[in-house]
Amino acid sequence: MNFQSLTPQDATGLLSLIGLVLIFIGVLFLIRRTQLKRLEQTQVSPSMAARPFPQTASYSVAFKAEELNERQVALWQAFKEWQATYLLRGLDGNTEFVRGQTHKRGLRYQLTSTSLAEGLALFIQVQMAQDGDDSRGRFERLLAHLLAHPAQDHPALSSWLSMPDLPSSPRLEPDLHAEAWILCALLTARQQWGGLLRFDLDLIFQERSQALLDILKQDPEDQELVFSPILFQTITQQTSGYIWKSQSEQDWQALIPLLRKGEGLPGRREALSLLQIGLDGLLLPDNGFAEKSDLCFSRLKRAFPAPEPLEGYVEEGFSRLASFCCCVPLALLDKNAGGQDQIWTNLRQAQPAKQDALGGSLRLIAMMSMSGTFWLE
Repeated sequence: MNFQSLTPQDATGLLSLIGLVLIFIGVLFLIRRTQLKRLEQTQVSPSMAARPFPQTASYSVAFKAEELNERQVALWQAFKEWQATYLLRGLDGNTEFVRGQTHKRGLRYQLTSTSLAEGLALFIQVQMAQDGDDSRGRFERLLAHLLAHPAQDHPALSSWLSMPDLPSSPRLEPDLHAEAWILCALLTARQQWGGLLRFDLDLIFQERSQALLDILKQDPEDQELVFSPILFQTITQQTSGYIWKSQSEQDWQALIPLLRKGEGLPGRREALSLLQIGLDGLLLPDNGFAEKSDLCFSRLKRAFPAPEPLEGYVEEGFSRLASFCCCVPLALLDKNAGGQDQIWTNLRQAQPAKQDALGGSLRLIAMMSMSGTFWLE
């Protein structure tokens, strides 16, 4: 082509054509780069675990070595079944959530997930991580789901309920107990992997802990919080926040009337508090457990032995299995409780319902406590 013979109109047309070709190439490049990025995010991201499963924690009670080995094998099998049953990928492939109950919304039934189930799932991923597996990748996808569903009026925290298959899920108030579990999961993740690939772990911890602290400072009397001594103690060690200890003591005073009058398997708030007290006694026996033990053991006697079967619900959204599992760590500390073999048998043979992700997750926490593998930073 003789460019000298081109008219101004021809030259303008040629330049326009070249420009369109370059734009088309640029668009193709951007599309391909996005595809590769998404593929990279959805692939397994193996990582080295500083504390690969099984880790034997230092407990205030002793177990037989052969007993622990058998239980750890059963725990690993239960963990794999739990993952297959309750963990689902988000529509974008970059998030993951815990299957919850279905809620009717208009003419449709929507799958839901709760921040408490998500927080427990984060914690479980850290506890069960092994070298070279996808635990960190799954942790990041679960965290991405929580970050994508902020709470109403508290964007640094997560909505207590989300509807993952909706383009825009409702923003509801945060579940403060779930937020405490999430903070501890972030702390143990830092110890397990050092950091995350997709997120600034320390920044997220700072923002969420400050947001939770702000709520506790504003209207503590209006909060019906779960008594969380071990979670708050762990957070206190990282934040030097006296308010955490103060709030924990306030929650204990509010819990006492429930423990004194409670009968049978405890409801959600009471059961989750007993779980915290039991774990606190196992891992941090000098954290005030002795002063609370008599009242807690007395309440435990009115819950154990749990009547069979464990199907059904103690209250809406909180199953009998979930309640039973919350009592297990405390039962390990009660020398008069006995029947630990039967408790383990009940845990191992339990079949959590497909929509009972909370019961399934708490079953793993209980099995960890009985297999000596539950640890905190």
